[in-house]
Amino acid sequence: MKRFARLISLIITLALVFSMVSCNSTKETTDKTPKNTEPLSFTATLNSWGGDDANSMVQKEWLKQMETKMGRKINIKFNYIPSSGYDEKVKLMISSNTLTDFVQLPSFWDYAPSAKQGLFLELSQYKNLMPNYLKWVNQAYDGKINAYMDDGKMYIFNEVGLPRFPADKGIDPNNVSSYRYDVFQKNNIKVPTTLDEVYSAGKQLKQLYPDKYPINLRFNNLNSLFYANHVTNDIYWDGEKYVFGLFQDGYKEALQFANKLYSERLLDPEYTIETNDTIKKKALNGDNFMWLNEWFTSPGDYTRNAGDGKIFAITLYPDNPKYGKAWQSIQDVNTVSLNIGWDGFVINPKTKDPEGLIKFCDLQYSEDIIRLITWGIEGTTYTIGSDGKPHFVDSIKKAADPWAEGDKYGIRASSKHRPGLQMAADSAAYVDFAPNDYIVVDNQLKEEPIEKSSFFLNIPFPKSEYTPPFFRGPSLQFTQDESQQISTIMTPIYTYRDEMQSKFVKGDESFDKWGAYQDKLKKMGDIDKVLKIYNDAAKRYNDKKAASK
Repeated sequence: MKRFARLISLIITLALVFSMVSCNSTKETTDKTPKNTEPLSFTATLNSWGGDDANSMVQKEWLKQMETKMGRKINIKFNYIPSSGYDEKVKLMISSNTLTDFVQLPSFWDYAPSAKQGLFLELSQYKNLMPNYLKWVNQAYDGKINAYMDDGKMYIFNEVGLPRFPADKGIDPNNVSSYRYDVFQKNNIKVPTTLDEVYSAGKQLKQLYPDKYPINLRFNNLNSLFYANHVTNDIYWDGEKYVFGLFQDGYKEALQFANKLYSERLLDPEYTIETNDTIKKKALNGDNFMWLNEWFTSPGDYTRNAGDGKIFAITLYPDNPKYGKAWQSIQDVNTVSLNIGWDGFVINPKTKDPEGLIKFCDLQYSEDIIRLITWGIEGTTYTIGSDGKPHFVDSIKKAADPWAEGDKYGIRASSKHRPGLQMAADSAAYVDFAPNDYIVVDNQLKEEPIEKSSFFLNIPFPKSEYTPPFFRGPSLQFTQDESQQISTIMTPIYTYRDEMQSKFVKGDESFDKWGAYQDKLKKMGDIDKVLKIYNDAAKRYNDKKAASK
């Protein structure tokens, strides 16, 4: 019995010794497992806004910090393409399957068909490498729904925008109407708030300046008229279902109003071919006095550039009392935003080190890198205020043109620079140094930045009388077959729409033929079928959203 006990004791002792040796061996092996210290090398295609990002102060600091975070040397071969031709060139790269390792997608481009063809790396299989990005996805409105396709897979990184307004109030319209306030004051003309007042002001200005065209618009964009009539010239969510705007009464009424302006020589006949440069030149030369659609920061820039007493003031789009308050072209700067459609980023599945590149991309969404990219370097371009938030140094904030001053450092809050991979930004920076705009409220001029205007800041968000029903409508995802059907049916219809829209406005086509125009639209393609596809996709969205709660 004693021999048996000693045998058992020996076996236990040997087992413990073996276990300790095994553990030490495992620990030693683990400790000696080499980390990937090879350089991370990849190619990247990005949109260029004109700045020399490769040699900017912030770009160099970004690369330095990324090497520290990754523990590896970083070699990036950038393929910068000017913004004016970016979308078309990248579409060609995609169609020819000649992608770089990392690519910024064209704006508002349907990536799903290409993803399903295997042209982009499936990111969702590497979710454990994306903690920073997924944090923002979880915080964003409909973040999970928008980040993943219907099959539950993820193929793109979306650009993340951090909020600059409170979650429950404040709107920031990116397109507005604009007026030469000094001319209106000089001639005792009320700045319009309705379409009728737009027409009346145009008539008065035409009498005063008969050789001028009082009214123009940027981007060949009639949205101010459509939104006044609670309609668009496309398929849109009306709050209950998807409809086609061309069949709504408000669409015809908007074109009739534009035709009245055009036929009475109030609307500039070159409105369909205006460029940013020609709009600016005409504005500064005094050729136009009213812009029904204008980019929200341009009027303030014009005022500062003119320097001769010209005041270009902004207002919300004018109302049509028949429909109530005009819808406005608002953007979500109140919550974490994935900026769906604006900027998406993909990885080539043929890239040599997908794990390394995904980790590198995910780090772009870390808060310190977002701050570096947007604000720059603490003590050089910004300091931390008593409120615990970053604020630009006075040399930037008080510069005559803060955006141009930011170019000297290569920060995201500048006119020409988009450092790093352009994947995230803190929109609060744009408010911190925002120069004064000229805003007309109740026919009174206020000199203050749009983003700091008490008028805009006190409008409820997301629901208000200014909010279009489609602002937070369903986030649609179509199957490849659905996308193909939509494209086949709608492409010729959209081409015909654009052609006829111009003809109706210019009087080349009589509104007496409106019925025939509508009939031809219906015969060109099965629009009802397209609407059913949209509404079926909306049902899938609603079901998916309900299931995620």
